[in-house]
Amino acid sequence: MYGEDAADRLAFIGAAKHLGLPLEEIGELPGVWEAGAVRTAMPEGLRLTLPVERTGRIAELAAAEQQCCPFFDFRLHLDGPHLHLEVRAPAEGAGLLSELFGPAA
Repeated sequence: MYGEDAADRLAFIGAAKHLGLPLEEIGELPGVWEAGAVRTAMPEGLRLTLPVERTGRIAELAAAEQQCCPFFDFRLHLDGPHLHLEVRAPAEGAGLLSELFGPAA
């Protein structure tokens, strides 16, 4: 009935609601993470490479995520025209990490 993308989107929304994020913020997350983002797997997490222009909003969202999920480790690295966001989680948070940020390439 629903495609895989729709099922993934519903899983993402469910996970974000479980974290206590307001619907307005849940609606913003996919666009911020996905627009121009390149995902790369790394030990215990993933690395997102985004346009540097998104630094302010990414920092705000990372801080909001840290409030509700302090087990996430966020690191931002500015590299010329790119922002590298590294997100790590303990083994028990790996599924949630994947639901929030999508699979790494």
